Amino acid sequence: MQILELKRLDPEGRTVEKVPGVRMTANGLVFDKALTIDQWKEVGRMLKAARTATLWWEADWMQYGKESYQEDDWDEAVDQLEFDFVGGKYDLLMSLAAVPIERRRPGLSAQHYLFLTKLPTVKEQDKWAKVAEVEKLTPMDLKRSIAQGEVIRGSEERQGGVNTIQEVVRSFSKWHSDVESRDPIENWSKEKHKELLAEMKLIVDLVAFLQNEVQG
Repeated sequence: MQILELKRLDPEGRTVEKVPGVRMTANGLVFDKALTIDQWKEVGRMLKAARTATLWWEADWMQYGKESYQEDDWDEAVDQLEFDFVGGKYDLLMSLAAVPIERRRPGLSAQHYLFLTKLPTVKEQDKWAKVAEVEKLTPMDLKRSIAQGEVIRGSEERQGGVNTIQEVVRSFSKWHSDVESRDPIENWSKEKHKELLAEMKLIVDLVAFLQNEVQG
């Protein structure tokens, strides 16, 4: 089993220091010694940062493969590793991968950049990215601010039933795993049916949201 030492990184991704007594394995975190409350919170910050970065990592990995290898080899690798780059998620990741890494601000999420990439010029994108980071705007606040030409606050991360992209991706993975289950759907309980419908609704909501953005 591969074991990684958990390290604290600065916003540019450089190692600052190791978090003492914490190791990361494929099955969980291993705490070899007692942590102070500050050290424990630091681990939480790193986990949150990793969750936020996952879409960027997948986007860059996907684009590198597209640019470096034959399409058949890329398809085979994606299938073998069981990545679900299908439909809307593929387009989403390609949109993110088109943003050069040096222009990605550490204080903004991938969802911020889905709105920023709709702006016609790099200058406008960078201008609003700076505004969003300084003003600590949510992605939906950023969208409304761009539309109004001034800082607008008060939006929810979830608006009109649309969740954050990370949440939808996690829900899709769970839904896909359930559908692939050997246990036939007709044998599931009513509670399991309701749970699956709830997971699928997030995906449907995201598709409707993105279609509205494209048409708008």
